[in-house]
Amino acid sequence: MAPNAAVARVPLAVTIFVAVATSMLLAPAEAGLYSDRDALLALRGGLQDPDGALRSWILEVNPCEWTQVTCDRVANRVTEIVIGFVNLTGPLSPELGKLDQLTKLWISYTNIQGTIPEELGNLENLNTMHLHNNSLSGQIPASLAKLKSLKQLHLQQNRLTGPIPSELDGLSDQTSVNLSNNDLCGPIPTDGPFKNINSSLADNPRLGSNC
Repeated sequence: MAPNAAVARVPLAVTIFVAVATSMLLAPAEAGLYSDRDALLALRGGLQDPDGALRSWILEVNPCEWTQVTCDRVANRVTEIVIGFVNLTGPLSPELGKLDQLTKLWISYTNIQGTIPEELGNLENLNTMHLHNNSLSGQIPASLAKLKSLKQLHLQQNRLTGPIPSELDGLSDQTSVNLSNNDLCGPIPTDGPFKNINSSLADNPRLGSNC
Protein backbone atom coordinates (compact mmCIF):
# COMPACT_ATOMS: atom_id res chain seq x y z
CA MET A 1 0.00 0.00 0.00
CA ALA A 2 1.30 3.41 -0.92
CA PRO A 3 2.16 5.62 2.09
CA ASN A 4 -0.03 8.40 0.78
CA ALA A 5 -3.08 6.12 0.65
CA ALA A 6 -2.60 5.05 4.29
CA VAL A 7 -2.28 8.65 5.38
CA ALA A 8 -5.41 9.55 3.45
CA ARG A 9 -7.43 6.83 5.16
CA VAL A 10 -6.64 7.96 8.70
CA PRO A 11 -8.43 11.30 8.46
CA LEU A 12 -11.40 9.57 6.82
CA ALA A 13 -11.68 7.04 9.65
CA VAL A 14 -11.40 9.81 12.23
CA THR A 15 -14.05 11.84 10.43
CA ILE A 16 -16.46 8.90 10.39
CA PHE A 17 -15.84 8.20 14.08
CA VAL A 18 -16.43 11.82 15.04
CA ALA A 19 -19.61 11.96 12.96
CA VAL A 20 -21.01 8.79 14.53
CA ALA A 21 -20.06 9.87 18.06
CA THR A 22 -21.59 13.29 17.55
CA SER A 23 -24.76 11.73 16.20
CA MET A 24 -25.00 9.45 19.24
CA LEU A 25 -24.54 12.39 21.61
CA LEU A 26 -27.09 14.58 19.86
CA ALA A 27 -29.72 11.87 19.40
CA PRO A 28 -31.09 11.96 22.99
CA ALA A 29 -31.23 15.77 23.00
CA GLU A 30 -33.00 15.82 19.64
CA ALA A 31 -35.45 13.16 20.82
CA GLY A 32 -36.18 15.25 23.91
CA LEU A 33 -36.76 18.37 21.85
CA TYR A 34 -39.06 16.48 19.46
CA SER A 35 -41.05 15.27 22.48
CA ASP A 36 -41.25 18.86 23.78
CA ARG A 37 -42.41 20.05 20.36
CA ASP A 38 -45.15 17.41 20.21
CA ALA A 39 -46.40 18.35 23.68
CA LEU A 40 -46.59 22.03 22.73
CA LEU A 41 -48.31 21.26 19.44
CA ALA A 42 -50.90 19.25 21.38
CA LEU A 43 -51.58 22.36 23.47
CA ARG A 44 -51.75 24.53 20.38
CA GLY A 45 -54.03 22.09 18.59
CA GLY A 46 -56.67 22.29 21.29
CA LEU A 47 -56.81 26.09 21.46
CA GLN A 48 -58.71 28.67 19.49
CA ASP A 49 -56.32 31.49 18.62
CA PRO A 50 -58.22 34.06 16.53
CA ASP A 51 -55.51 36.70 16.80
CA GLY A 52 -52.65 34.38 15.84
CA ALA A 53 -50.72 34.75 19.09
CA LEU A 54 -49.21 31.30 18.56
CA ARG A 55 -48.78 31.53 14.81
CA SER A 56 -45.09 30.61 15.04
CA TRP A 57 -45.94 27.28 16.69
CA ILE A 58 -45.67 25.11 13.59
CA LEU A 59 -44.01 21.78 12.88
CA GLU A 60 -41.51 23.21 10.41
CA VAL A 61 -39.97 25.63 12.94
CA ASN A 62 -37.68 24.62 15.80
CA PRO A 63 -39.73 25.12 19.01
CA CYS A 64 -36.81 27.02 20.51
CA GLU A 65 -37.59 29.70 17.92
CA TRP A 66 -41.29 29.92 18.78
CA THR A 67 -42.63 32.99 20.52
CA GLN A 68 -43.55 32.49 24.19
CA VAL A 69 -41.09 29.59 24.45
CA THR A 70 -37.60 29.57 26.02
CA CYS A 71 -35.07 26.76 25.71
CA ASP A 72 -31.88 25.72 27.41
CA ARG A 73 -29.62 26.02 24.37
CA VAL A 74 -27.04 23.61 25.77
CA ALA A 75 -29.48 20.83 26.63
CA ASN A 76 -31.69 21.77 23.66
CA ARG A 77 -34.87 21.42 25.71
CA VAL A 78 -37.87 23.63 26.44
CA THR A 79 -37.59 25.21 29.90
CA GLU A 80 -40.16 28.04 29.95
CA ILE A 81 -43.59 28.80 28.52
CA VAL A 82 -44.84 32.36 29.03
CA ILE A 83 -48.20 33.23 27.46
CA GLY A 84 -50.24 36.15 28.65
CA PHE A 85 -52.68 38.90 27.73
CA VAL A 86 -53.81 37.07 24.58
CA ASN A 87 -57.17 35.85 23.32
CA LEU A 88 -56.95 32.08 23.64
CA THR A 89 -59.82 29.73 24.39
CA GLY A 90 -59.87 26.00 24.95
CA PRO A 91 -58.30 23.57 27.44
CA LEU A 92 -54.82 22.96 28.74
CA SER A 93 -53.46 19.78 27.19
CA PRO A 94 -52.45 16.85 29.44
CA GLU A 95 -49.45 16.51 27.13
CA LEU A 96 -47.87 19.46 28.94
CA GLY A 97 -46.97 16.96 31.65
CA LYS A 98 -44.34 15.51 29.31
CA LEU A 99 -42.22 18.68 29.36
CA ASP A 100 -39.86 17.19 31.92
CA GLN A 101 -37.31 20.01 31.78
CA LEU A 102 -39.87 22.79 32.21
CA THR A 103 -39.09 25.20 35.05
CA LYS A 104 -41.69 27.90 34.35
CA LEU A 105 -45.29 27.56 33.20
CA TRP A 106 -46.94 30.98 32.93
CA ILE A 107 -50.27 31.03 31.08
CA SER A 108 -52.34 33.90 32.42
CA TYR A 109 -54.78 36.59 31.35
CA THR A 110 -56.30 34.43 28.63
CA ASN A 111 -59.71 32.80 28.22
CA ILE A 112 -58.41 29.26 28.65
CA GLN A 113 -61.06 26.97 30.07
CA GLY A 114 -61.46 23.43 31.36
CA THR A 115 -59.68 21.72 34.20
CA ILE A 116 -56.05 21.76 35.33
CA PRO A 117 -54.58 18.49 34.01
CA GLU A 118 -53.36 16.20 36.77
CA GLU A 119 -50.42 15.38 34.50
CA LEU A 120 -48.88 18.75 35.43
CA GLY A 121 -47.83 17.00 38.62
CA ASN A 122 -45.19 15.20 36.55
CA LEU A 123 -43.20 18.41 35.96
CA GLU A 124 -40.61 17.65 38.62
CA ASN A 125 -38.33 20.55 37.63
CA LEU A 126 -41.07 23.17 37.72
CA ASN A 127 -40.49 26.07 40.10
CA THR A 128 -43.13 28.51 38.82
CA MET A 129 -46.74 27.79 37.88
CA HIS A 130 -48.89 30.80 37.05
CA LEU A 131 -52.30 29.88 35.63
CA HIS A 132 -54.16 32.86 37.08
CA ASN A 133 -56.74 35.13 35.49
CA ASN A 134 -58.20 32.53 33.20
CA SER A 135 -61.49 30.61 33.19
CA LEU A 136 -60.23 27.32 34.59
CA SER A 137 -62.77 25.22 36.47
CA GLY A 138 -62.98 21.97 38.39
CA GLN A 139 -60.83 20.94 41.32
CA ILE A 140 -57.17 21.60 42.02
CA PRO A 141 -55.31 18.34 41.27
CA ALA A 142 -53.71 16.72 44.30
CA SER A 143 -50.89 15.69 41.95
CA LEU A 144 -49.48 19.23 42.17
CA ALA A 145 -48.16 18.24 45.60
CA LYS A 146 -45.47 16.23 43.79
CA LEU A 147 -43.86 19.46 42.55
CA LYS A 148 -41.20 19.64 45.24
CA SER A 149 -39.21 22.33 43.40
CA LEU A 150 -42.21 24.65 43.23
CA LYS A 151 -41.71 28.19 44.56
CA GLN A 152 -44.86 29.83 43.17
CA LEU A 153 -48.31 28.32 42.64
CA HIS A 154 -50.67 31.07 41.49
CA LEU A 155 -54.15 29.94 40.44
CA GLN A 156 -56.16 33.01 41.47
CA GLN A 157 -58.98 34.56 39.49
CA ASN A 158 -60.39 31.38 37.99
CA ARG A 159 -63.52 29.29 38.60
CA LEU A 160 -61.94 26.52 40.61
CA THR A 161 -64.21 24.58 42.96
CA GLY A 162 -64.00 21.88 45.59
CA PRO A 163 -61.64 21.53 48.54
CA ILE A 164 -57.98 22.47 48.60
CA PRO A 165 -56.13 19.13 48.40
CA SER A 166 -54.64 18.29 51.80
CA GLU A 167 -51.59 16.97 49.95
CA LEU A 168 -50.56 20.56 49.16
CA ASP A 169 -49.56 20.88 52.83
CA GLY A 170 -46.49 18.91 51.79
CA LEU A 171 -45.13 21.70 49.61
CA SER A 172 -42.38 23.85 51.04
CA ASP A 173 -43.46 26.49 53.53
CA GLN A 174 -41.48 28.89 51.35
CA THR A 175 -43.80 28.29 48.39
CA SER A 176 -46.05 31.22 47.53
CA VAL A 177 -49.58 29.93 46.95
CA ASN A 178 -52.35 32.20 45.67
CA LEU A 179 -55.78 30.59 45.30
CA SER A 180 -57.82 33.73 45.81
CA ASN A 181 -60.96 34.66 43.86
CA ASN A 182 -62.22 31.18 43.13
CA ASP A 183 -65.10 29.13 44.55
CA LEU A 184 -63.18 26.80 46.85
CA CYS A 185 -64.76 25.15 49.86
CA GLY A 186 -63.92 22.83 52.72
CA PRO A 187 -61.25 23.07 55.41
CA ILE A 188 -58.79 25.96 55.40
CA PRO A 189 -55.27 24.51 55.40
CA THR A 190 -52.75 25.93 57.84
CA ASP A 191 -49.57 23.89 57.26
CA GLY A 192 -46.78 24.00 54.70
CA PRO A 193 -47.08 26.86 52.23
CA PHE A 194 -50.29 28.09 53.84
CA LYS A 195 -48.21 29.44 56.71
CA ASN A 196 -46.45 31.71 54.22
CA ILE A 197 -47.52 35.35 54.53
CA ASN A 198 -47.22 35.63 50.76
CA SER A 199 -49.94 33.01 50.27
CA SER A 200 -53.56 34.03 49.77
CA LEU A 201 -56.91 32.27 49.96
CA ALA A 202 -59.00 35.46 49.94
CA ASP A 203 -62.36 35.81 48.23
CA ASN A 204 -63.43 32.18 48.36
CA PRO A 205 -66.76 32.73 50.16
CA ARG A 206 -67.40 29.01 50.82
CA LEU A 207 -63.92 28.22 52.12
CA GLY A 208 -64.18 26.97 55.69
CA SER A 209 -67.63 25.47 55.15
CA ASN A 210 -68.68 22.05 53.88
CA CYS A 211 -68.46 21.45 50.17
